[in-house]
Amino acid sequence: MTTTNPTFGTRELYDALAEVLNSDEVWLDKAKNMTFSMTHVYNGDPAGVFRMHFARGVMSDVAEYADQGAAPDSEFVLSGAVDDWRRMLVTGELSANIALVSRKLKVKGKMGALMKNIPQFNYIISKLIELEPRVAADSPA
Repeated sequence: MTTTNPTFGTRELYDALAEVLNSDEVWLDKAKNMTFSMTHVYNGDPAGVFRMHFARGVMSDVAEYADQGAAPDSEFVLSGAVDDWRRMLVTGELSANIALVSRKLKVKGKMGALMKNIPQFNYIISKLIELEPRVAADSPA
């Protein structure tokens, strides 16, 4: 059962994403040829490093790490300031495409593979937004 309004910047949000994607027939069809690992890095306060694996579109192995150096390598690493992640996922003030083009969200990985699969990457971000993550009471809004 999906958590209602999972907390932004926590593993809870990525566990909810896995549940949503893994039960989404549109996603599973769209991503059936995708097998890779991805890490999202939130720089700032509160910092966070979240790694997930996709095998033929199925999301698994969600893990949180104390810092990026502790996380295993991933094919794709998306990193940005906590505030930019919040503006993208919580308030909707920043689109994923603008975040990428303006380099507010930096991507490490094979750009050819990223560009080939940009609809799938955008789908992941849209599902994170649809989860309507809430900001923890003790974190800045």
